[in-house]
Amino acid sequence: MLYAPFNPEFGSQYELPVTALGACGAQVGPELERRRLGFRGPEDQRSYIRRYTDWLDGLLRDTDLPRFVGSSEHIHAWLTTPERIAALDRFLTARFSHVQYLVYLRPQEELLTSSYSEAVRRGATHDFAAHLAARARLDLWRGVKPWVEGVGRARLHVRLMVPDALEGGDLLADFSAAAGIEAGGLARPARANTALSVGEIALRRRLNRVLPVHTQSGRAHPLHRMALRCLSPLVRDRARLHLNPAQLAQVRACNAASNEKLRKRFFWTRPALF
Repeated sequence: MLYAPFNPEFGSQYELPVTALGACGAQVGPELERRRLGFRGPEDQRSYIRRYTDWLDGLLRDTDLPRFVGSSEHIHAWLTTPERIAALDRFLTARFSHVQYLVYLRPQEELLTSSYSEAVRRGATHDFAAHLAARARLDLWRGVKPWVEGVGRARLHVRLMVPDALEGGDLLADFSAAAGIEAGGLARPARANTALSVGEIALRRRLNRVLPVHTQSGRAHPLHRMALRCLSPLVRDRARLHLNPAQLAQVRACNAASNEKLRKRFFWTRPALF
């Protein structure tokens, strides 16, 4: 198996969605990611895509490994139309004989707490109630439908990130089985980028009001990082953020119709999607 990120310092393979965006004449939208990738303008993005394409093609010429695995959460975030998805597919099918897509879906209540944690990491200062009010509706079917249109149902494998739907109740075991990887001899990595606790969220919201989270290059600001290092040991509330019963009912009601569409199309043997 070949797993070869173009930018190993990043946890997401930006190069895959960036290449598809470029093929559609689109630019990376979020400012933070543009800064991280060094994109000051369209030519920087075009240069990045050329360098990545040459690098990947050279890598593939020199390997005899039978399987290539790529992973990027930004594929889902940035490739939201059949046109952009088809552009990625053209890039991959020009290089690989059999291309499959694997997507994992999480319950909306988990996505909400996770996205709030990430927003606070990036500098947000609003409370969770405001986050919930703006994002309670998370239409998972709307995210999957362009993939059905862009690459076809046969090559799209949709999985659920809930224990009773995962192989052995474990995400890594499930991914290995779905990707045809023998997981027995692989080292299990430590968890990374875990959600912030209630106390950590409160601390960061206060810091975010007075200190920048990132430098102009998109890296962690040294003052913010130093303050976190000094103050984090003082955090007492290490409980995970959870929705209360009323919030949970609100989220499930908002998303019941779209979840049922997904269930009928991909998980018809389950009584409910989640």
